[in-house]
Amino acid sequence: MSTHLEDAIWPAVDEAPRLSTPARAFAGPRGAAMTNQLGMRAKELRDARRWSLREAAERTGVSKSMLSKIERGVTSPTATVLGRLAEGLGISISQLVGGDRQQGDVILAPLGEQPVFRVPTTGFERRSLSPLAHNGGSVDFVANTLPPLQSSGTFPPHRPGVEETLVVASGRLRLHLADTQYDLAAGDAVFYRAQVPHRFDNPSDQDTAVFYIVVNNAGRG
Repeated sequence: MSTHLEDAIWPAVDEAPRLSTPARAFAGPRGAAMTNQLGMRAKELRDARRWSLREAAERTGVSKSMLSKIERGVTSPTATVLGRLAEGLGISISQLVGGDRQQGDVILAPLGEQPVFRVPTTGFERRSLSPLAHNGGSVDFVANTLPPLQSSGTFPPHRPGVEETLVVASGRLRLHLADTQYDLAAGDAVFYRAQVPHRFDNPSDQDTAVFYIVVNNAGRG
């Protein structure tokens, strides 16, 4: 049963899809629009750096063919590929997914306008909640949702200086940091330095919602 607090801070949990057939999790216009937007953003960032596909592949560790498919909106990247792209470009995942920086003393982010990354085959969702201009981009507030028995996939190591503090809002989470795993329940929190491969798994038969703050002390992104 959800508490009033959970209902207030995470209204989308009850709406997260149940995956009876994982490959169909985000089929349709919503998923296609997200894939196309991400592809255009990736190409925009590559063009701004005047990188060829070959150079981008060398810098990010993502193959030329995969980069081309992502930029053309043919395929949606996995969490691993998305993380490699962001690290190679020297920006955060939220900056890669979210587009232009915003300015202002108060910045409203309606639910429908928050930058979202989804993995179509699992239903994993990463939602950026903080404006990209906040504190020069050094702090990022993120919400993840995981359908039952699904995984985010492995995020590659961040550059040294990136730290994350995570709290489980509802459900259960199995956090993998390199070769160590931690089982967390609703209300549990954990801090970790994120320069190791990390993965979020939902080992239960209920949706999991997680909030975390990414602090970038590396001086980039």
